[in-house]
Amino acid sequence: MFFLTVVMSMKKEEVRKEFFKLKNKGFSYSQCKKILKGRFDCEFSIRTLKRWIKRLDKGNWNLLDLSKRPNKIHRKLNQSIENQVISLRNKTGWGCDKLAFHLPHLGISARTMHTILRKHKLCKVSDKRNKPKKYIRWERKHPNSLWQIDHSDQKVDEKWCLSVMDDCSRYSLALTPLNRVTTSVVTKILDDLIKTHGKPREILTDNGSAYGLKSKHSKFDIWCRKRGIKHIRSAVHSPTTCGKVERLFQTMKKEMEFCNNDLELFRMRYNHFRPHTSLNNKSPRDIYFKML
Repeated sequence: MFFLTVVMSMKKEEVRKEFFKLKNKGFSYSQCKKILKGRFDCEFSIRTLKRWIKRLDKGNWNLLDLSKRPNKIHRKLNQSIENQVISLRNKTGWGCDKLAFHLPHLGISARTMHTILRKHKLCKVSDKRNKPKKYIRWERKHPNSLWQIDHSDQKVDEKWCLSVMDDCSRYSLALTPLNRVTTSVVTKILDDLIKTHGKPREILTDNGSAYGLKSKHSKFDIWCRKRGIKHIRSAVHSPTTCGKVERLFQTMKKEMEFCNNDLELFRMRYNHFRPHTSLNNKSPRDIYFKML
């Protein structure tokens, strides 16, 4: 094993400076090793000499020993910070990224938020984590360019939940509990929304019976044509086409308990307060009304 005999009267940076001069003159590592030992009475391994060369090649090296201070110092969090994180988590059910966005004054990262949640056993591990996406994300550039319509696969309080969402902003235009999802019920909801928000250029639905199945002459298609709206159907067995609505239903399932199971309270919070990752942490309201 090679070792370094430390000579207190000689600074390492002077030894290194002399070594680099020798290398510039064309001396080999073995020759440099012998010369340095003779001049400074200290022995350096060839491995150490090569490491000095690599470090010099990276630039901005003053020939001093590198600091032993760790790159990251994990400061101990005080109880006040933890309490604020836990309080917002218990009120909203949000994950680490959204908590970090809403609590910037704490000066801690989403990763630290995760550490706090894990400490208090508030982490929910998703089965879909690290699974590759098998679809291409897409979105419209302007609000009211496209509305997505779908209803939940499972009943909420013995009722189906119909969702109407603006594709560009993810703004939830309606979350309506229904006993039955029929064409007349859906078109009545859409007529009311058009009076408030204006009409969309296109509407995207699945191939459900309320939307005319595959027929282009269904009641729903006739309703669309009368209003100058283009009806687009998703591909069969392709749930990701209406993926934004499906994602809303997943969020609703996770966060309804934090909204007292109040559907309108959830919709209001989703539209106005909840930061959306795909919108650069802006809320759907910020995008929908700013660009409309």
